[in-house]
Amino acid sequence: MTWLPLARSWSLLVLTLAFGFAGRAEEAKLDRVKALEELKAIEQKNEKLTQDLLAKSARDLGEAGADKFKAVQVYLESYRNVEFGRAQDGDTKFQVWKVDNKDKIGSLDFTTAAQLHVQYLALVCRVALGEKEAPKAGEWVAYWEALFKSKDVPENPTETVEPKGKGGRKQAQGTGMGRRQSRGGGSDDFDRPVLDSPLVRDRQIQGFLQEVKEAAVSSGSVDGVFNKVVRPHLREAKSRDLLRLWDQRIAAMDEQAEKEVKTLGLDDYKVLKRPELLWERADDLEKIGEQETAWARKMEILKTYPYHPKTGEWILEMKQALGQGSSALPEKGP
Repeated sequence: MTWLPLARSWSLLVLTLAFGFAGRAEEAKLDRVKALEELKAIEQKNEKLTQDLLAKSARDLGEAGADKFKAVQVYLESYRNVEFGRAQDGDTKFQVWKVDNKDKIGSLDFTTAAQLHVQYLALVCRVALGEKEAPKAGEWVAYWEALFKSKDVPENPTETVEPKGKGGRKQAQGTGMGRRQSRGGGSDDFDRPVLDSPLVRDRQIQGFLQEVKEAAVSSGSVDGVFNKVVRPHLREAKSRDLLRLWDQRIAAMDEQAEKEVKTLGLDDYKVLKRPELLWERADDLEKIGEQETAWARKMEILKTYPYHPKTGEWILEMKQALGQGSSALPEKGP
């Protein structure tokens, strides 16, 4: 039959191809020892490139952050590259944008916020470089105090929002953004986490900052930087500077609350928000090692504000703390 030779030819072709592929696969066998050596070399090269890139970013941003004009220039250069591209038409569009936004760019709000933004990112890059290069607690303190002083209104202590719990009573809450009443509208540019900053995207260092918790914070957030950056660092350092910063923050909020026209907002701050701030301050006092003084302060808060919504939670916390034993407590009887 005529189909038999065709079938045999097809079978031979299949076998030939199969053996051919097998031969090539045999030739492509990996030398594992050599591959491991190459992987190690690639890893070392990658680590060096990473360190060099971060070190350069930290150095350049640190230098630019020392001068307001340079900081704004560096920020705008990266903004141009990210938002308009590096091509010639991008530069044309950027120049048009600068003209349209000249009042904002030239405002004190914008230039101050840009400088702080550059300074903060320089610190974040140093965190990513590792423990040897990481900023000391005092450097975070200096940054926060500069940020704090740059705000006309550090927080809005009498703003009210609906509570998450049961009941319809409103509770006083801070805005968390610490934004000044902007004259030039410049602060909006720096309300995002620094991980999303044009400075990061332009330098392509996002991947190196993904695991850095400080990079998830906005450089312009008085509340965010204080709670998520400064407090943890000062707690770890057992620094009493933390108490001084607490006093600055509470005093500013007291002053702002007194300026509020609405009596209800002022009352809510005094009765609800301020006790919470005092409790957090006492909690930090405990965390830096002054337990007895902290517990005494907490007892004062409980006695002064017996109707606070968190009183039950605070009492339970105190029972658990005191139950662990304290040199100031009398021995239990038999």
